[in-house]
Amino acid sequence: MSNSGKWLWGFIILSVTALLVGWFAPAPIGAKANSIAMEKTVQTALNDGGFGWATVDMSGNVAKLMGEAPSETTKIAAIEAAKNAKCDKCTERRWHVVDAGALTVENVIPRQIPYTLKAVLADDGSVVLNGYVANENQLTRLRADAEALFADFEFNVKIANGAPKLDWYLVAKTHLSGLAMLKNGEFNISDMGSFVFGEAENTDIRASINELLQGLPDEFKGTSKIDVIGVAPIVFGQLKSENVCQDLFNELKGDSKINFAYAKADIDGVASEYLLKNMAKAAKQCSTFHVTVGGHTDTDGAADYNQVLSQQRAGAVKAYLVAHGVDAANITAIGYGETLPIASNDTSQGMAKNRRIEFKVTRSK
Repeated sequence: MSNSGKWLWGFIILSVTALLVGWFAPAPIGAKANSIAMEKTVQTALNDGGFGWATVDMSGNVAKLMGEAPSETTKIAAIEAAKNAKCDKCTERRWHVVDAGALTVENVIPRQIPYTLKAVLADDGSVVLNGYVANENQLTRLRADAEALFADFEFNVKIANGAPKLDWYLVAKTHLSGLAMLKNGEFNISDMGSFVFGEAENTDIRASINELLQGLPDEFKGTSKIDVIGVAPIVFGQLKSENVCQDLFNELKGDSKINFAYAKADIDGVASEYLLKNMAKAAKQCSTFHVTVGGHTDTDGAADYNQVLSQQRAGAVKAYLVAHGVDAANITAIGYGETLPIASNDTSQGMAKNRRIEFKVTRSK
């Protein structure tokens, strides 16, 4: 064989060998180098962005993220940082894709302010509970209590931080037990105070519920207004919660109106005075808070006149409360005239709704 023939056969053998290597050899060294470099780049981008809780594992051009994010927002931001990472040493500056399927979000227990628990007992005996407890143990025990006390209940209680520094479960169970004695009613616990109201069969049941409230820790202030048919209502306890105080005023007033003589600020009628006497008792129970008495009118008459009239009527209510033992420093009377309607002034019914006195409880200044 001539030299040229030998060279030809040698060339053919080398070509076939190279072809076989191309078929069966592992991924090109350049692609592997890119993958390694990209992994470092993505991890650096995560660390620099404050997402050090996340790690990356490159598989080919896929960057798999792993870790537990402190929030959903942080998780999304980390994914974006990984997507935007660019590798200067790679043959292409941005050739990777991100797989965030292994990223999870930490189950952070929220802090609740104010810390509340509320239950409503309907006439049919069903109960709806809403609010918060401190831990899983309290949640389980309170659910068991509700199941034992009520045949039909809806349990919307969650775990949250921020519970007052006392036995919150004891407070919750005590109120639930008291509610079970009523024909209907509700309780509202807010931080270190509560308000229970509803209807009882007799005064013995009312007394039993008040004894339960009295048995709570001294720093907790439970209050009640429990009605017994044919018996004068009694408001029990001293309130230490702004929200509970507001609930007390709302419950006492209900749909009742404080009536005045036509176009005057003279309080009119026995029913109005009876309501205001109860409001005075409530204000004294909420003595650590400030009560704003708001006077409102309809649009009958000039706006300036209505402004003056509303101020005079609010002032008359304040004077009545003060005369019945409420500290004048804890009450402010404000007239709003016709500026804050709650109904249309185009009908007599709407105008009647707009002529009103409102009570708003706030923290003392």
